[in-house]
Amino acid sequence: MRAVAPADAAAIHAVAEALRAAVNAADVAGILACWAPEGVLLPPHHPAVHGHAAIAAYFQGVFATRRLTFTFPSTALMMDGDLAVERLGYHAVVRPLAGGAATEDHGKGLHVYARQPDGRWLLAQDLWNSDEPR
Repeated sequence: MRAVAPADAAAIHAVAEALRAAVNAADVAGILACWAPEGVLLPPHHPAVHGHAAIAAYFQGVFATRRLTFTFPSTALMMDGDLAVERLGYHAVVRPLAGGAATEDHGKGLHVYARQPDGRWLLAQDLWNSDEPR
């Protein structure tokens, strides 16, 4: 792995920010715009989610019951060729749509980005887990 060129870092950061904004807005189409078609989502306590259709269904299920507000207070980015890995820390607030108290979570994750044939960077894999006791 090597340091990321400034132009690649800016493009990858833009994807991460677009993803964060889309999740916070419960915008499934916006989420999918950040993902490579064959991407794999690896949520905690859930089987792997493969491809756009399954990722859309996963987030539609999430947004049917709750809203999320994520921040990424820390990130570190490395790349090797057409792959980049972003290690991040997150803070999330989860608000149930049915009412009740919001909950908070802190944790860490990895975003793996792949440069597409057209030069864009898109998410290829996303893995995260909580630092909070279960």
